[in-house]
Amino acid sequence: MPWYLCLPLASALLYALASILIKRALKEGATADQAFHISNLLMAITFLPLCLLETREVQWQLWWRPVVTAAFFFVGNLTTILAIHRSDVSLVTPLMGTKVVFVALAVVYLFGQQVSSGLWIAAGLTAIGIFLMGYSDFRKNARGAIGSICTVLCSAVFFAIHDVLVAYWAVSFGPMMFLSIEMQLLLLLSTLWWVIQGRPRLRMPQLSARFGWWGCSLIGIQALLLAFALSFFDDATGINVVFSSRGLWAIALVALLGTRLGNDERQTAGDRFAWRVIGSLLVTIAVVLAVFSRAS
Repeated sequence: MPWYLCLPLASALLYALASILIKRALKEGATADQAFHISNLLMAITFLPLCLLETREVQWQLWWRPVVTAAFFFVGNLTTILAIHRSDVSLVTPLMGTKVVFVALAVVYLFGQQVSSGLWIAAGLTAIGIFLMGYSDFRKNARGAIGSICTVLCSAVFFAIHDVLVAYWAVSFGPMMFLSIEMQLLLLLSTLWWVIQGRPRLRMPQLSARFGWWGCSLIGIQALLLAFALSFFDDATGINVVFSSRGLWAIALVALLGTRLGNDERQTAGDRFAWRVIGSLLVTIAVVLAVFSRAS
């Protein structure tokens, strides 16, 4: 197993935990706007020091590239927070695994790169797993399931395009500077959106603040790990297949620590939770297949 795949694996675990904490914050009275803007702020702070670590000559004539990727990240993060707000973490996080399918398509159609058959099989297994998880919810509440699934798919598409562009653009620009500038632009877009919204209150209620700040902080850390992997290793599809294991981590954390973290999805989801487990196991098989495909 290539060592760099440990980065998206760690990012997947942190993302799953962050999603549960943010869901708890929303349950305790925080708003989706607060979670969105605070997570953007903390990501900008986390990435800011990277500009001091740049050792390559920065290609400033390519300034528009971090602008484009920041815009895709902005929409992706916004739709993710909305999805977590609307539905269960044990559904939303595994469904985000569809991103790997869109990444595989993007590297082919945007840059003409050939993807190995093993990775295509992994992407297909991921899609089947996603279907199983979403189908059980669709049978119970078709309208609500369609809204949640469409929101998650929108997020997956924007994040997929973002990841592929970062993988192809960051090194030629100057990877450390690229990542730092991108997240500062994300904060700028978030600020502009906050003003357009009428400057909603960003201070979370006391009961939800602890969970919200911890969750948003972990979102920043996992984004940094994933960004490193995408920027320095030409393997956007493989990295995202491994990152899709966050669905399994989310279900495992809900099952093992849900009660302690104030998450009762295991009890309220009923049979749907079992289908989510089955779907996540297929995603895990896809991850293993992707790892061996990369190693070979």
